[in-house]
Amino acid sequence: MGKYSVKGSPAFETRIDEDMKRITDAVYASGFSRHWKALVLTGSYGRGEGSLMIGPNGAELPFTDYNLVVVTDSLDPLLKHALRKLEKELSEELGLPVDLRPYLAATLPKCEFSLLNCEIKYGHRVLRGNPTILNAMPAYAHDAIPLSEGARLLMNRGKLLLDIKRRLAQPEPLTQEERVRFLKFLFKADLAFGDCALLLRGAYDRSCTVRRTRLPEIDLSGLDDASALVEAYCRAMDLKERADFQTLKNSNLHLHFAETVKRYEQFFLWYERRRLNRKFKTVEKYAHAFPDLGKEGSPLKNAMHNLRAFGLGAIPHHLVHPRLRLYAAIPLLLTKHADREEICWLLRTPPGEVEELCQAFCALHEKFS
Repeated sequence: MGKYSVKGSPAFETRIDEDMKRITDAVYASGFSRHWKALVLTGSYGRGEGSLMIGPNGAELPFTDYNLVVVTDSLDPLLKHALRKLEKELSEELGLPVDLRPYLAATLPKCEFSLLNCEIKYGHRVLRGNPTILNAMPAYAHDAIPLSEGARLLMNRGKLLLDIKRRLAQPEPLTQEERVRFLKFLFKADLAFGDCALLLRGAYDRSCTVRRTRLPEIDLSGLDDASALVEAYCRAMDLKERADFQTLKNSNLHLHFAETVKRYEQFFLWYERRRLNRKFKTVEKYAHAFPDLGKEGSPLKNAMHNLRAFGLGAIPHHLVHPRLRLYAAIPLLLTKHADREEICWLLRTPPGEVEELCQAFCALHEKFS
């Protein structure tokens, strides 16, 4: 196991080191750098479990996004705009997405108990600045992560599946770059199913190795073909550690997508039935249960979010976090015969074609994912 990955060669580790130096230099060359308290590498590379991909010439290349936290003493809109601009520039330069997420130093002790924050606190590497700055975040218990975080993860992975569905609906053949990206999305969905099952049983751990060992041991009763889910999870873990897409170049992406969407619908209902202690037989029944799909956020903040997003159209559900609308809508959007009126009502959007509804979902997802 190396500094950034489990199976990367010294040359791969050196490549990541060089990329981190380039990102650090660029971030601290910003005119807003006087506000920076620390630059922190998070995600799989921050945990030392980063993914690598085998290139056409056999070279090992970084595969997953570079996720970083910029701890700052200000969240001025111009500062956030500068970080977004820098994200785009670095992503184009390095050839994979670079995410620079600003965290206000003063609010670190109050960071919400989320899967993201838990993984940031316990799996990171400070590239520059105060090396212990994230100690100010609350102590999160891995076996007590809110189950709503599983629903949130499933919704986010559903959005990736929706991206595939929209592209496959177009007549143009997929490029090789698109095939690789979409295969990555499909394997991310399989990872989410296993991770959410572990969350549900209180067995989640930030280590991929531990999660892989635990999944076959937990109770998956009531889930159709649980063994297939475990097998898919292990395959996705293998790909996460060392992705060789040459072995998948002849795979049927349309078939793989259809199988994953079917597994998504089955698992989504299995998880949500247990999280909410309700007996949803179909995704339509689940959608009809809105707004009673959990409690997230505070009523006051939720009202402000709804007012900005929907105006008075959010009434009478203005105290419910808008994210719950995304939970209800995503499984409908992925089915072949979705009830467009139901989706329109959930997303508070005018009647339109399926693609217009997808666009409305994606716009809300960008705000509330």
